[in-house]
Amino acid sequence: MPEYDLNEIKMGMVLAFESDGGFINKRIEEYQLWSGFDVESSKITHVGISMGGPYLIEATFPQSRTANILESYQGRKIHFLYLKDREFRRDRRKNVTVWGATRCNLDYGWPALLGFYIKSLIPIFKSNPLGISRAPFCSYLVAWAFRRCDYDLWPGVASDLITPAHIFANKLFEEIDCRSER
Repeated sequence: MPEYDLNEIKMGMVLAFESDGGFINKRIEEYQLWSGFDVESSKITHVGISMGGPYLIEATFPQSRTANILESYQGRKIHFLYLKDREFRRDRRKNVTVWGATRCNLDYGWPALLGFYIKSLIPIFKSNPLGISRAPFCSYLVAWAFRRCDYDLWPGVASDLITPAHIFANKLFEEIDCRSER
């Protein structure tokens, strides 16, 4: 696992994790490829909001939580994405983080994952037919927190249809190298 310069990991960054090759991760990759994302973007199967340093807010099983990437994500490749917006970086990144934190300790949105499948089979829904805000999944949490702070980075796409690939492929983010120089 690479060593990180924790001072470079800023509050409000999005941490995007590449697939670990597990069963669920493979299904997410396949869905994202089916949705039209490229291979690189489709490999991103989990996202969270940085609290700064090694800490992040994430929607995961069994409940959304805070976690330490140095403990919980050893061996996973992480991309550090930072919104290319001066006002965000100066004044509003903390707001996104706080809104994300308000969704901690909620049950994970397993039904919404099934909703993605249902929507792919019956494409009549404008949002996720099984998505509910009281049970967020990872990319929903990120999109919802940004939208609460008036950043609609995925216009026309419902928050409960945002996938990790939507976030990674968004050109409004830039990837920051947070590896230490050791």
